[in-house]
Amino acid sequence: MANKKRHHYIPRFYLRRFSVNYEGKFLRLYNLDNKKFIQNAPLKSQAYENFLYGDDDEIENALAEMENTIAKMFYYWTEEKLLYPPPVQTNGFKLLKRFILYQAYRTPKSGNEIMRGLNQGLKTVVKEFEPDLWKSFKDGILFHENPVLLGLFHSIKYEHLLDFLDCKFLVNLSLLPFITSDAPVILYNQLMEQADNYMGTTGLVAKGLQIFYPIHPRLMICLYDSNVYDFGDGCINCCSTESIDEVHQLNGLQLINSNSQLFFDNSISEEYITELVNHFEEYRKTTKNINQIINQGSRKFLFTSSEDAHIDLSLDFFKLKVNPNEFKNEIVPIRHPSFDKN
Repeated sequence: MANKKRHHYIPRFYLRRFSVNYEGKFLRLYNLDNKKFIQNAPLKSQAYENFLYGDDDEIENALAEMENTIAKMFYYWTEEKLLYPPPVQTNGFKLLKRFILYQAYRTPKSGNEIMRGLNQGLKTVVKEFEPDLWKSFKDGILFHENPVLLGLFHSIKYEHLLDFLDCKFLVNLSLLPFITSDAPVILYNQLMEQADNYMGTTGLVAKGLQIFYPIHPRLMICLYDSNVYDFGDGCINCCSTESIDEVHQLNGLQLINSNSQLFFDNSISEEYITELVNHFEEYRKTTKNINQIINQGSRKFLFTSSEDAHIDLSLDFFKLKVNPNEFKNEIVPIRHPSFDKN
């Protein structure tokens, strides 16, 4: 039996860095469903669901143990200003990648997307192979009692798929702070966007993958394919931006990726959030799952993929090292040949 009823899918230590006056008690939020701006929302009441990770404490305790270690790293980076990401191949780097991956898959939004993909894929198969059954099945729904836990277990199995990504910090020196959301880990792919090739481009093995994760109004962790991008003109640990437009775009990705809530400190005004919503909310409707039956001779296969929102992202600190025209109209290549074995 669980002693911890509230399971926070966004850790409180993380949200404190976006709190009002940096005091850790309240934060500002915007609810996209209700179109409501809240000046002082209690931080402890945000981004949780009761028994989200099951009816015992095993998963919640394991996540809390990992968060305790990661919180120390965040303290050094945000309070002590020691902007040195853990070196690649160290245990610290492996733990950071694991935490980011788990964060991407432990949210209600992730669970909803998994079930939507499974339902659409199953209906595509039934319609193709069992047309008589389709009439009675088309309005049915495949149900899982805990899709968030399903997604979290899925991510544990594929931790190694974040290998061959470099990690650097982006320091925000602009007049506009970063915001965050109830689904703060952003997957993107500027290489494939510039190739006009969007199908499956944010898969974990995709060549050109980028991951943006704000951890403070002035600091963002960036994971990226260093065979494709030069980050910050060869900077060793971090680079900076003074561009309000670049920060605005990255904030827009938080809005697009969110389930329903945006979080930010008291330096963000209601007027700015209104501008952000007006600019980016339409992109939330462009994400879609792709399910197709592929004919190969006498055999048929289900092809599943996705197309995430793309906004013609323009960031001066990310420079392409390869020609995107080489990747037009083809299946997105994998980032490293070792992934062929998976």
